[in-house]
Amino acid sequence: MKSILAAAVISALSGTAMAGESVSLKALLRVADSSEACVANCANQADACKRVCPTTYNVPCLSACDSQAQTCRQGCRGR
Repeated sequence: MKSILAAAVISALSGTAMAGESVSLKALLRVADSSEACVANCANQADACKRVCPTTYNVPCLSACDSQAQTCRQGCRGR
C-alpha cells in the first residue's frame, strides 16, 4: 500500500514538473516569436520610410530611416 501511494505521489510530482517545463518553453517560444515579429516590423517600416525619400539629395532621408530602424530594433530587445 505504501509503495502504491509513493508511486502515485512521484507520478503526480513529475507530471507537475513536466507541465512547468512545457509552460516555460512555450513562454520562451512566444517571446522569440514576438521579438522576431518586432524586428520584421522594424524592417518593413524602414523599407516604407526609404520608399518615400526623394531621388535627389536622399542621403539625409535614408540616414534618418536607418536611424529610426536602429532605434526600433533596439526597442525589440526589451521584449
